Amino acid sequence: MPVKEIHESAFQSQRWFAGKRRAFAAAVEADAFLDGRLVLADVSYADGGEERYLLIDEGAPLWGALLRALARGPVQGRAGALTLRAGPAFRWLQPDSARESTPSTDQSNTLVALDDRLLVKAYRRLHAGPHPEVELCAALATTTAPVPAYAGAIWHVAPDGTETAIALLQELVLGAESGWEAPILRAVDWLRAPVAAADPSDEYRAAGAAAASLHAALAHAFPGAAAVAETGPAWEADALALLDAATRVEPYTAAVAGTVRERLAALRDAAGLPLTRIHGDLHVAQLLRTADQLLIVDFEGDPTRPLADRRRPDTPLRDLACLLRSVDHVGHAAARRCSLDPEPWIARATAAVLEGYGAVEASPALLHALELAKECQELVYAASVVPEWLYAPRAGLRRLIANPPTPES
Repeated sequence: MPVKEIHESAFQSQRWFAGKRRAFAAAVEADAFLDGRLVLADVSYADGGEERYLLIDEGAPLWGALLRALARGPVQGRAGALTLRAGPAFRWLQPDSARESTPSTDQSNTLVALDDRLLVKAYRRLHAGPHPEVELCAALATTTAPVPAYAGAIWHVAPDGTETAIALLQELVLGAESGWEAPILRAVDWLRAPVAAADPSDEYRAAGAAAASLHAALAHAFPGAAAVAETGPAWEADALALLDAATRVEPYTAAVAGTVRERLAALRDAAGLPLTRIHGDLHVAQLLRTADQLLIVDFEGDPTRPLADRRRPDTPLRDLACLLRSVDHVGHAAARRCSLDPEPWIARATAAVLEGYGAVEASPALLHALELAKECQELVYAASVVPEWLYAPRAGLRRLIANPPTPES
């Protein structure tokens, strides 16, 4: 069968395409399903290397029909098969009509809601082998973790047996608030009128408690991952590399690099920390809020890390540091809109997260060092992907430098 080529235009305008800054060489069809409406495409670059993407014909519903077919058995393509590995919730979430909608388009993946009860999260950039989000959601399905119900995953199986997750299936939480905008608007309201607006403490205490509950469930679901950390020097080296990268994109970082290096030295003292699987990218926009619950989503991990790295056991404090940095960013985003000092709001929300999370089995200097490393990473990411957001990690780093960790008594 002749190789079918795909034009560059199918990729370059898409948010999920990671190769925008590379010289495009060619794209060819690796496999196809549903009469070519679902395609696995291999993109190659002029400077070497190849990436695989999922192309979806979004002109008409396809996921409901595909799931009904997969419930009967594997669906054959031109060079492989799709298979459904159902989770505990698939039986009661399985769609029985072709009604589909797209809850959000501003995503690096594609979300499709079926019958207002099942959410399909189709991965656009594909990676062969175990997928961290599928793995974690499947493991958490039998725990009390604050996550949507797990309904399974769709996998592509190549003729040589190579497996690639192409979609996660989970409960659609109707009426849930998610993303950055609503938390920023609430922070603006509080900064303008602290007495009249909702106190952020309850919201962020709940976020801290949800993070603690998640970490307890992950430690239970992955007991074999628990180990004593002996990776402090490696963590410090990784953080120093992030610092060096940040100094190349942010002048202020270069000016305070000496201070940051001194504080990152606390990472050497990580020995004794328990390790387990973590979320890997736990920030404010990964929280789903309804009137009576708060859930955590998007377990793909740190998008700047290779997939294998995202599956390694780590300290839950890295998630906590990420959550605290995002709270800081919400405060600075709110201040940018109303031209008021965000410090009172950030201090209040940060204290609430820590109160909700509970006891932290580490020194304040270690958590501070993890926050510094995360902020350096945020600077690099913003500079290369979302430069309009660069002001938030820039302000966050300034605040970290101005507020060194309190020595332990």
